[in-house]
Amino acid sequence: MKTKYYWFILLPFVAGLLSCNNFLEEDPRGNITTNYSSTAEGCERLVESLYNTHRDVLERLYLFSCMGTDEQLIAINAMDWRYFGEYYDAQMINNSWNRDFWKNMYNSLNVANLAIEIIEQADLSDAKKAELKAETHALRAFYMWVIVETYGDGAHFTTESTKGVITEGYQPGAGAFYKQILEDLNMATGLKLPQESQWGRMNEGIRKFILMKALMSLAGYSDNVISQAGYTKERCYTEALNAARSLRSDYNYRLLDDYTTIFDVDNQINDEIIWSVQYSTDLIYNGGTANGLHRYGVGWYNKSCVDNAPILTLWSHSLYYGREYRWTMPSLFMLQNFSLYDKRLYGSLQEYWCWIPDNWDAKPVLEDTVLIRRFVPVSDEEVQCGRRRAETHPLGHGLFIEGINHMYDLETGEPTMNGRSCYHTNLKFLDSSREFAKDEKAHKDFIWFRLGEVYLAEAELQMYLGRNDEAASLINQLRKRALVEGHEKELEVTPDMISLDFILDENMRELSMEGFRWYTLKRTGKLYERTMKYNPDARIRMQPYHVNRPVPQNEVDVVTNKDEFKQLPDYQK
Repeated sequence: MKTKYYWFILLPFVAGLLSCNNFLEEDPRGNITTNYSSTAEGCERLVESLYNTHRDVLERLYLFSCMGTDEQLIAINAMDWRYFGEYYDAQMINNSWNRDFWKNMYNSLNVANLAIEIIEQADLSDAKKAELKAETHALRAFYMWVIVETYGDGAHFTTESTKGVITEGYQPGAGAFYKQILEDLNMATGLKLPQESQWGRMNEGIRKFILMKALMSLAGYSDNVISQAGYTKERCYTEALNAARSLRSDYNYRLLDDYTTIFDVDNQINDEIIWSVQYSTDLIYNGGTANGLHRYGVGWYNKSCVDNAPILTLWSHSLYYGREYRWTMPSLFMLQNFSLYDKRLYGSLQEYWCWIPDNWDAKPVLEDTVLIRRFVPVSDEEVQCGRRRAETHPLGHGLFIEGINHMYDLETGEPTMNGRSCYHTNLKFLDSSREFAKDEKAHKDFIWFRLGEVYLAEAELQMYLGRNDEAASLINQLRKRALVEGHEKELEVTPDMISLDFILDENMRELSMEGFRWYTLKRTGKLYERTMKYNPDARIRMQPYHVNRPVPQNEVDVVTNKDEFKQLPDYQK
């Protein structure tokens, strides 16, 4: 039986590890007694504390992953995150979100380094020592992958925990990172990482997914970087393909029949999920960090994007329709990338809203639709016809009918003034189990990895190896649950349709708004091209060097070896 595993026992223990302001100034050893950390219980808790750090990085990692791509645009309230979507160099360099993301990722890495050192010296049985080391090496590989894919050659590299104030930075380049990442992942399997684990905790399936992802990323680098890691491009493809095939055949993962149930708050433990960040309804178990992602993709639904008219039958916030934050919104391209016969469109973005009586915590009256935001253009006649319903409705409720032509300029993809606020809600993160409508403390798990992505990765790898028939077959298998009955032919994929852009389009259809889009486009060499083509927010300032995020300025300022540890060159202009 699969049960959630909460890391609540770790809060006092991990607090000392993560209390510093800058990774170069960490001294975690002073917060833990050596005697306790060397015990079986102490080592176990130290490793468990790593999972608590995932909540600290989640929101920033997600926003780094979606801002400035072909998939999502900047909504009206994006605040400081808009700079990453619009590629303002100076503001990205001197940005608190960037500083915190760097700090939090290196906190995770530092705890992993510390755990590896302590486990090696601890008074543990050989079996327990191997188990904890395997888990920690795999987690460290994941942190290093995120760090190097975010900051590129600007990333600081370390495999040792800090033992006092560190003022020297080390930037050996992506090749050194990937050499360590792959060594850690191979070491984890050599130490017999468990095939199954408590829900949300590292196991062999998660390790194999990280390996697949890392190898596909490495394959996108120059031959020189790949060889520094001890690989060739062909070996990257072959081993990544083996990992993908194994994930589909050797484990108990399966595609759910109904796409929407993957993200159901009442179905957070299901057979499609490979790894998720854990939350609880009891906030003490969340370590003081609730899941706030439910807010970002929710636009105004009590205002009309046609003329900003108030929709009095809906509230500004709703327990069921979301706490509107208006930070991220779908691009026009993302909407038009879906077929109207693809069920994934309706499982990803909200089209219908029903009357909410009494107060914003009340359940919608499903028999009384009051707002429709179509995925196609809507005529003025349709708009007026819907509003005239108020003349005959028993309660005087009009029907607001709106189209993508009211939210976007259909030629440029630029959102309209009202469209920046009023758009289709991201359904995947909504959490109706919050206590009240304006409650920002959600506790729905966040899915990092799931089986749907494995099908896409395997299809991409088959394409690279010249097997378009295999790639088409995999996508057809993935699409079975997306078919609207009677329109199966419209979604059938044939080998001649397979190309990298087609697979990236399919990746968006399957994984839209789930995170890692920026990283996917980066590793395939398509970030600049597709963002410039489909993202009007980025077109003015984006440059090819924006495939890496800048090193936070405070990190550059604090080091003493400024001739060696530097900002990425193009950001210094």
